[in-house]
Amino acid sequence: MATNILGNQLKLGSNKTLTRIAAAFVTLALAALATKYFVFDQQRYLVPTHSVAPGESLDQVTWNAVTANLGTLANNYVNASSKPAGFAAQALNPGQLVPRSSLSSSKPGAVARVVVTTKTQLGHGVRTGARVAVWAAERLQSNQFDAPKQIVGSAVVARVLKQQAMFSAASQQVELMISPIQTPIVLSAMATDSAIFLVAQQ
Repeated sequence: MATNILGNQLKLGSNKTLTRIAAAFVTLALAALATKYFVFDQQRYLVPTHSVAPGESLDQVTWNAVTANLGTLANNYVNASSKPAGFAAQALNPGQLVPRSSLSSSKPGAVARVVVTTKTQLGHGVRTGARVAVWAAERLQSNQFDAPKQIVGSAVVARVLKQQAMFSAASQQVELMISPIQTPIVLSAMATDSAIFLVAQQ
């Protein structure tokens, strides 16, 4: 009887030891993974401190460095090892990682800047740097409007101008960057008091 009790106690002690060893191995493994993730895998990347318009020289941009683990996408973004040179090929948003594809060694082609007034509230996708299509509905007699037609297939939002008027939520001004070739049709739509709509592109 005493032998059986002693044997059971030895087994319990052995099981506890094995459990402790297993727990120690798991803890060490988790610590190793955490060290790899936080120390070795993470890198520092540059983010602009302010909005950068397409065509703007990167020499005028101030940067902050942030730490991130991008895995296999690491080479697609500008790291903090050196300050980038050249020009912004597309709008860069403050605090956001900068894709290498958004930078250019030469200044992009000339663009025209036009401020348009929308007749409806802007969608969430219409923000600085967003690419939008411009639609216009021609004003007819008796204050009616024709069916909307697309007049610019692709434009870039340079900035959204905040309105202080009472009905600013329903009518906002947006500065667009468009091809100079498309400027006349936009100005014509504005001159005829056509209703202008901006549709964000995916």
